[in-house]
Amino acid sequence: MGVGSRQTHTATLPPSQFHCLLDELPLHLIPQRQLESLSSRQSLSQQQLFLNPQCSVLCSGQVPAELEPHRHLLENFNLQGTVAWVSDPATGSLHPFWLGPRLAAELSRLRAGEPVPDSLTTEARVLLAAAGILATADHAERRVAEWAKAVGKAAQHFREKGYAPLGSLIHPFNLAALRRYYRHAIRRGTIQLGDHQSARRYVAHNESVARFFHHSIANAVSSVAGEAIKPSYVYLASYLSGAELKKHTDREQCEFSVTLCLDFSPEPECETSWPIRLDTAEGTVTVYQALGDGLVYRGTKVPHYRHVLAEGHSSTSIFFHYVPADFSGPLE
Repeated sequence: MGVGSRQTHTATLPPSQFHCLLDELPLHLIPQRQLESLSSRQSLSQQQLFLNPQCSVLCSGQVPAELEPHRHLLENFNLQGTVAWVSDPATGSLHPFWLGPRLAAELSRLRAGEPVPDSLTTEARVLLAAAGILATADHAERRVAEWAKAVGKAAQHFREKGYAPLGSLIHPFNLAALRRYYRHAIRRGTIQLGDHQSARRYVAHNESVARFFHHSIANAVSSVAGEAIKPSYVYLASYLSGAELKKHTDREQCEFSVTLCLDFSPEPECETSWPIRLDTAEGTVTVYQALGDGLVYRGTKVPHYRHVLAEGHSSTSIFFHYVPADFSGPLE
């Protein structure tokens, strides 16, 4: 799937701007278990596929209509070239994928409502199907049913215990692109080191790329919370060895919080070795997350913390915070 040893097109895109180029994916940054899952679904590419009607393929500078009023969320996106915006039929989340000249040309030959022809190369078929740009005729129906089952279980857990694990909030390809993007930002010194909670973590408040995904996953979080919500603020934190997160509850802007495990070193095979701990009515709960895993919890009511991060390790999370839809206080 994906990429050869020479990445030529992505080298022309500024690394300081977010992009997820399908032609030259950074496969080493896709979490191993998710890469294996995508590979195991390659049989999907052998079924009859169509252009996904929930996908908009747009030229340079164009964005989906629903994003036009929110262009500030795309401030640090590289919108040059062709971008496919795939909408999740169950949650409405948008997954953006950049297409290099080769894939853009292959895609331009396809017609809406017509089966994908056998002339489409196997590599392109696999990539486009894994991204959701190509889909089976019953894709939307199956995805809605799949999500209803997952969110029903998570919502019940959240209602009863005040927290719930929630996976697959961000597509594995976009997750890999985010890991690359934030590693570059930290390396270049554009993200500050230290804040009032820890001197040993790099932090960014309301960084625009994180803000895009903050808004994109809001409907999914709302389904788990069981009520209408709106985004307040988002916070990136990349911890260095020796860092710890002392026990605390969050301020009112964090009524519903999601901790997304974005990056970790050394690369874990599955869960990382640095869990988040929650003090619940039933006692302390220790939650180990794999890369890409989300944890939804009531940040203002459930005390949470992490012990000291081991020597030689680093850990990056994004904290997505939400409030009830009728919240009238400041969102920052």
